[in-house]
Amino acid sequence: MKKKAQRPYRQLIENNPLFFLRKQHLEQLGHEDRPVVEKLVRAIKRSFKELLASLPPDKYPKARTYVANFYRHALLFFDYWLKGKGWLPLSTNIIEAAFSRLVNRIKHIGRRWSERGLINWLRLALRKIFYPELWRKLWN
Repeated sequence: MKKKAQRPYRQLIENNPLFFLRKQHLEQLGHEDRPVVEKLVRAIKRSFKELLASLPPDKYPKARTYVANFYRHALLFFDYWLKGKGWLPLSTNIIEAAFSRLVNRIKHIGRRWSERGLINWLRLALRKIFYPELWRKLWN
């Protein structure tokens, strides 16, 4: 996809608040900030839905699948907090790397991984984020 054709997709990514969140900001939010977090989640969902709607299924089926899976898994972090369980411990490097991969994926739609490869990568990344004890056990 040529750079000019990327503009609408890049704009949709730039409008998504998820890609601008920082660990230190999230950790400062308390239960009294629940309405703010709920509003943020609605804005993130709306942005992802706009992005998915902009990707024609016949032209970008794999990119749509990747974005849909990423969107669903990225919101698990907020679901956990909204259930009153607090913020999950973050290693921002893996989160930022995942966001970077998503942005790269949109910029280069159709050039990278197979659908199976994307699913495997998402499983690995999410297990490292949500089950760090399994990750350590595997590598020790």
